Amino acid sequence: MNNEQLLSSSDAAKILNVSIRTLGRWARLRKGPPRIKVGRTIYYRMDAIDQWLLSIEGAA
Repeated sequence: MNNEQLLSSSDAAKILNVSIRTLGRWARLRKGPPRIKVGRTIYYRMDAIDQWLLSIEGAA
């Protein structure tokens, strides 16, 4: 990961305009943007969020 921006769950939730709880629910349901878990801390890559948004763009 070449200098890619890692976001906390809180930051990712703000960007996606959802709650942290919703991000957790999506993870349990295996939907939503991919996440990285390091120990107990969850991170999201900004690039992965952008790709996920593009992938669901026509699905709604």
